[in-house]
Amino acid sequence: MQRAASLPRTSLQATMDLVRYKPGEAIRWLESGAADMRKSAKRTGTRALAKTTEGTDIPGGLRDAAGAIFGFGKSALADLLHKQLEASEYVFYEDRLEVITTSGTRYIPFREIQTMKVKGDRCILLLDRGKLTIKPHAYILSGNLKVPVGWTRNGLEVAFEMLPDELSARAGVNIEYL
Repeated sequence: MQRAASLPRTSLQATMDLVRYKPGEAIRWLESGAADMRKSAKRTGTRALAKTTEGTDIPGGLRDAAGAIFGFGKSALADLLHKQLEASEYVFYEDRLEVITTSGTRYIPFREIQTMKVKGDRCILLLDRGKLTIKPHAYILSGNLKVPVGWTRNGLEVAFEMLPDELSARAGVNIEYL
């Protein structure tokens, strides 16, 4: 008995592609900003050290030294935030969402998503067990305008709203706008 040749997949049988959402390219500015803060703190610290070794303006030298230490702390915090953002992502599989952060990975099957609510720039997923809030990692400010930094979706820049919209479509849950 001969087996029938397998049929090619039709468009209805095709599986969904893996999709990765990472914070947008704008977060790289944190890295360059941290480098600039380190350079500034180093210059301030060098000036403070020069003032105190010359024996002039010791209180001013201490103030500059404290400013340099504060500057190094701010640059370290910006570096830490940048590394944290680079390590975080949302991955869409055919049947589940994977949330990857520096503290661990959380798997959420689409069938567990009961409700999706959007309030401002936050998307709240009410699950069978608990909830998950998806919010912007950063904002771009220009005058009175505050815009959330978007995502890099499989290497392509997209708006912040794209992730909740695609999640809604994949999970088959309507979004409630509050």
